[in-house]
Amino acid sequence: MFQFKSPLVQPALAREIAPGVIVLPDPRIDLVPNIGIVIGTYAVLVVDCGLGIENGKRVLQKAVEVAGGKPLLLTTTHFHPEHAFGAQVFQGHATIIANTTQVEELREKGAFYLNFFGEMDPVIKDLLEGVELVMPGETYQGEKVIDLGGKRVVLRELAGHTRGDQIVFLPQERVLFTGDLVENRLFPIFPDQDAHGTQWIAALAQMIDLSPVTVVPGHGEVATVELLREFQDHLIFVREEVNRRVKEGQPLELIDQEAAQIIKERYQEWENDMWIPFGIRSVYAELTGTPLELPTL
Repeated sequence: MFQFKSPLVQPALAREIAPGVIVLPDPRIDLVPNIGIVIGTYAVLVVDCGLGIENGKRVLQKAVEVAGGKPLLLTTTHFHPEHAFGAQVFQGHATIIANTTQVEELREKGAFYLNFFGEMDPVIKDLLEGVELVMPGETYQGEKVIDLGGKRVVLRELAGHTRGDQIVFLPQERVLFTGDLVENRLFPIFPDQDAHGTQWIAALAQMIDLSPVTVVPGHGEVATVELLREFQDHLIFVREEVNRRVKEGQPLELIDQEAAQIIKERYQEWENDMWIPFGIRSVYAELTGTPLELPTL
């Protein structure tokens, strides 16, 4: 199901995707996200910090290296462990900033996700050993603009993958960090009852309206704005397939089977197809107003 051989951030692969904007890529390893470092003239912002203490240390070390003594800021695109559970390493070294809805989800669900991920595999359990949930020192609602010095950064609350997703946009460089609201050649993850297809489609519309030149997805290769359109088209396609079958009176079990097959055939190059039923059931629950019954992994 997942590739747990070495879910570690690899700073040696860091590359500059725009002047003063560095990405530590995921190399298509499960539970390793794309991580950003934005370098201003008087401050440096880190976007996401990896799974657990070891990954947090790797990201912090790279950030300190490129910062050259400038103050550090950390923000996370959402509360999930591979994006946010290295934050404790940054305490005392960086100002941690996040949107209020993300913080609420971290308080409500953080302990559950810590245990859930730890039970996936001994490798993941070891990486999460000693992790403490860290609440940001600064929060905001809606949108926040940060001036790093020559680098203006816009943080914006959205929703779709979680209740408290956050995007990070650099208007001058037209670089967009999406978190898991966008993946490249990976099926979208509907992790729990707060994932919401309609909100997700609307969030992608907002991101498209920003007209980014460079899009850094939560996982997968850095791309262009076309990735946003492709991902939105996928979510719309899933919604239409499920909606048509609901109107025809098909039971959920048949929709699961038939729609999943059509989706797999349409997106043959995409990976992690075990998430397809989660998306189908989430959309079904939204369309029918019935309680969400997610399958088990």
